[in-house]
Formats: sequence, structure tokens, C-alpha cells
Amino acid sequence: MTPPMPEGDPLAMTLEIDDTMDLTLDATVGINGPVPAGPVYVTGDVHGCAEQLQASLFRSGITDADGEWAAGSAWLWFLGDLFDRGPDGIGVIDTVMRLQKQAPEHGGRVDCLLGNHEVMLLASYRLTGPGADKFQERWLGNGGQPKDLRALTEEHAQWLASLPAMALVDDHLLVHSDTISYRELGGDIATVNATVQAVLREYTDLEAWDRLTHLVTARFSFADDGTNALEFLAEYGGSQIVHGHSPIPLVFDIPAEDITGPMIYAEGRAVNMDTGTFLGGPCLISPLPSIPPRPQG
Repeated sequence: MTPPMPEGDPLAMTLEIDDTMDLTLDATVGINGPVPAGPVYVTGDVHGCAEQLQASLFRSGITDADGEWAAGSAWLWFLGDLFDRGPDGIGVIDTVMRLQKQAPEHGGRVDCLLGNHEVMLLASYRLTGPGADKFQERWLGNGGQPKDLRALTEEHAQWLASLPAMALVDDHLLVHSDTISYRELGGDIATVNATVQAVLREYTDLEAWDRLTHLVTARFSFADDGTNALEFLAEYGGSQIVHGHSPIPLVFDIPAEDITGPMIYAEGRAVNMDTGTFLGGPCLISPLPSIPPRPQG
């Protein structure tokens, strides 16, 4: 089933980057620090399904029976949307943050992208004053769990606000959402990440938060013949887009229990890793897919 194309973003304001912002993120990778020597694994939207995540990490050999890092020099990426819909977003973020601290002791690494549900949760946590109520209403309407908000700590919030929106890893462009709206945030990976972090560090510009939420919630940009994906890759780097955000069971009308792997589409240029865990799909941890040759000419 080909999903419908969304309407364009109606907002037209321009986000400004504070000149004092740290723009040292590598423009070709979107991360700082050493790159592990081992294999790279990715997982899509966990959406508060902490028990499923912990079981999948153990089955995949990422953790041992005690839940401790066991993957040596592997590199594990979460594609965002740790929260909402499922029952235990705090359990998910605590697991990710703990493994992120443990992995370097073994030569490994754990990273996570910022998803639209993280933006909505942070808006509910941070924003106050006239007009702020709509952000919490939006978050609750999209599966927000009040107990997660009550248990969210300042350490959690600062960690979430530090997450990149994009990264380039082994010629794969990692993003949370299947949207070209990232273009509205910058023309390269470093600028996109800096623009997003500038918004998340400013708690009074509600219009900027609203616009960011709309941009990273858009979807289905790559549901064509591969042209949009190729153009997006030409701008930001890489040969294949790997994303979450749009649940495979809903987008492609496949029963959640029948999902066995990521969905590769757009002539091989895009990979959907959102297996719909909160719908009963598997919490899939997968190696980065193979990349088809670029078309000639």
C-alpha cells in the first residue's frame, strides 16, 4: 500500500541559531567522539515498551542476562521515540542511558536520535505560561503517558535535549522521521542538529517549538519512486536513509505480528525501522541494511 502524501507544512517562520551555540558536531557524521570498530545496529521506535526492548537486547546479544552491555565494540543506534503509547518510557530511557555509559568501557557505543515524541514530551516538561497548554494537550493526544512526565528528571531532560536529529553512519543517513522537512532546519547535518538544539534550549519561543514539532512529525516524503530519497541523500550525504516514525503495520497494512524485519522501499534508498512495537510488532534490533548501487548518469 502506498501511503498518502501529507500536506506541506503551513508554517513559514525562520529559526535563528544563536551565535554562541556549539556548532562543532561533525557535518558528515553528526556525532562527537570515537567511532567503534564493531558492527552497527539500529532499532526503531520503542514507544515505552521497556520489557520488549530489554528482551530484544538480550536476544540480540547486546546485553547479558543481567541487562549489562555484552556487545563488545558494537555500535547501537536508537532512532528516537523512546516514549509514549507504551507503558514505561522512563524504563526505556533509563536503559538507553545506562547502556550508553557502559558500552565505551568495552569499546562499544550507544547513540540515540531525537524523535518527535521526545520534542512533545520536552515541550510538556519545559514550557509554561500563556499558550503552553496546547503542547501538553498535543502530547497527551499522541499517546503521552502522564506517569512518564511525572517521573522525568532534569538529567533525563538535558540528555534528551542533547540528542542529534540526524547522523551519517557507514554511508547510511539516520533520521527519525521519513520527511524532507529537515531541510527547513538547515542544509547540512551540523546545522540541522544545531538548529534543533537551539530551539530546545530556549523555553520562551513557543512558536519555534510549535514549528519544530510540526516539521519532525511530517512523514511519507520517500513514498515515491526513490527520487525524493536520492535528492535528500545528495544534500545530506549517504546512500540510504534509515528512519523510524511511521509504523510499518499501519503504513503498509501488514499485521503487526507478521513483521519480521525492516521495510526497504523507495528503490532501496529508504529503510523503515518502525516495526510497530506498541502495536504488537517485534522490537527489532537489526544490522544496518546493505546499500544498492547508486544509479549511473
